[in-house]
Amino acid sequence: MIRRHVLAALTAGIEAGDEDVARTSLAAIDWVLRFPARRRLEAALLDATIAVGAAAGDDVRAVRHRLRAAVLIVANAPPCELADRDAVTAAYADVAVPAPPRLPIVTGLAAVATMACAMVLVFAMVRVVTVGAANGEFRRPSPPPVAGAFRTGGAPLHNSAIERVLAVELPALDAHRVTDEPGRKSRVASLRDHRAFSNHGSDLAAAWRNLVDTFAHWQELGSSVHSTHRRAAIASRELRARVLVMSDQLAAVGLGYVLDVEVGDDPRQRAGIYAFRVDEVGFVRAGTARQRVLGVRRLDHLTDEVTILGMTAGERQESRDPIVLLDEVDDKVRTQILPVLGGQPYLVGDDSWARTTQGRRVALAASEAIRRELHTALGFDVGSLERATARCRKLVTSSVRHHEAQHGFDRDRDLPYPPGLAHAGPASSPLALRTRYELSGYLSELASDIWLPQLTLWNLSRHAFRRTPKRVEEAYVAVYVIEGLARQLGIPSPGPVIHHGAIDRDRLAALAIPLAERSTTELRSAAAALWAASFGTRLVRITDD
Repeated sequence: MIRRHVLAALTAGIEAGDEDVARTSLAAIDWVLRFPARRRLEAALLDATIAVGAAAGDDVRAVRHRLRAAVLIVANAPPCELADRDAVTAAYADVAVPAPPRLPIVTGLAAVATMACAMVLVFAMVRVVTVGAANGEFRRPSPPPVAGAFRTGGAPLHNSAIERVLAVELPALDAHRVTDEPGRKSRVASLRDHRAFSNHGSDLAAAWRNLVDTFAHWQELGSSVHSTHRRAAIASRELRARVLVMSDQLAAVGLGYVLDVEVGDDPRQRAGIYAFRVDEVGFVRAGTARQRVLGVRRLDHLTDEVTILGMTAGERQESRDPIVLLDEVDDKVRTQILPVLGGQPYLVGDDSWARTTQGRRVALAASEAIRRELHTALGFDVGSLERATARCRKLVTSSVRHHEAQHGFDRDRDLPYPPGLAHAGPASSPLALRTRYELSGYLSELASDIWLPQLTLWNLSRHAFRRTPKRVEEAYVAVYVIEGLARQLGIPSPGPVIHHGAIDRDRLAALAIPLAERSTTELRSAAAALWAASFGTRLVRITDD
């Protein structure tokens, strides 16, 4: 049904010689179908524009050629040379365009389905309220007002006693052998009523006591052969909620600490509680919307398999402030950015391909682009290692802050799944969900970064140029972004980068190398345009408040 509406809209556009007529004609169709029909129309027009190539233009004949090519694409017509205007005209004449339905059939069905869903939802809400109250599952209450730097920005207060508990004593409980039950219970008892928290009010003390008790219970279930999946899931949800409440109460008294928890959903990370010291509280804006972002340093010294620059609660968790991991930013500046400034190459691949001619060309292009940006961004600071390091840290922190803030702004949005990400799997899969939100974050970061968009682009591209046993969301995002930026900037494509289920790094390099020559303004504008094309609305760039 959507196909019939799109074909009818394209036919109207051909008759008028105007693409906007095709777009406008979809405004009158069944409202349930409007959004998917518009998406399919725009995708067909984009594919037709790419296929038509040099024949594209703005005169009426060129517009009709492009619209006819779009009809052939939507109708799955027999293949023909779409750049050949006469061939397209002949093929279009053989296409039978069915009349679209005039009655709002889908709207009627949707109304019936909506009424049924509403009845089910009311029943489910009643059941959740009654059963939730009966089983006593804890839910995070509304956070109290924040205080100090969490309200105004800047450096928050710190407390040495609390810091020792979070940095030493809490990790010790986490690492305590579950087989030593008496020792573990003794450690729990000494922690739950710790004076470090009771000195700052009853609410903070209660939040800490409940967190320790819940964490101990979660550990017990994890080591017990008698625990069920349902009990473990409930305990994990409660632990997440208690961790958030503890962070809420710390912010309510202006103390610069925040907690995070991993309950085993991500196999790359250690399960347990993570503690961070908040060194700086910043705010960013996207139009009138404001988002708080925390610059933090890890308090415990446990290691993980992954290194990331920032974190924002995903769709499975309740909202919290996005955070920038300052230790990882410092390490990136020291090991990756400053060496490039000093003349070292920015290595992109990690295997034999990196030593091929094309691999070396990619590394050279990336190094020159990043070095060019750094000299502009650092100015006279480039002559001092200390000043250059400080300036780089500030710039990279700001860029990551914008990325994580975009995740914060996107938290309550249902971002559409661009067709170009289809290689990441079905739209409802966890990988696909993470991929679309990372796409939004990286494109927003590129569009908002006035100093180092080349660095952001090449940092992202590493995920696609490297060989990994398991493909991560950043690899799909990297391919999509590089192909999309190249398309926005008129760089010819050698063919799909992902084919036969694998990334063709030579094709990817053919697109990435010309991007290294583009200016900061060109990259930022192309990224904003690609974000808008991907998600169907204009990107509001993020700025520091």
